[in-house]
Amino acid sequence: MGAWGTGIFENDDVLDWKADLLDSGDIELIEEAIEEVLENEYIESDSASNALGAIEILAALQGSPGKEILNNQINTEDLYNWINTHKGKGKKLISKAKRAVKKIKKDSELKELWEESEEYPIWLNTINDLENRL
Repeated sequence: MGAWGTGIFENDDVLDWKADLLDSGDIELIEEAIEEVLENEYIESDSASNALGAIEILAALQGSPGKEILNNQINTEDLYNWINTHKGKGKKLISKAKRAVKKIKKDSELKELWEESEEYPIWLNTINDLENRL
């Protein structure tokens, strides 16, 4: 999985996805990441991680960033600039994002991997916080 922390952006998959997003000129990759979760019966860990990153950025676009973004734990000015450029976009994706988060929490490889860890409650709190900010 390449995880090194319980935060949304603390794994290699989502950091690679975020780099692609920053190179894009619109929110299409956010929508694609969410749709991939909703369309697949079983959600692989990389798809779940990417969707959670997309949903975290979507929440930030709506003015509800998480602590990783607020506290600059991601260490990237490029992300702040991207969010400011696209602020307010993606409102139509909120209901899909909520469904995707519920699906990831209920039945995904990422959830299964975290359940095997002592840090599962911390990860789940992170996901619940994201869900509450949508």
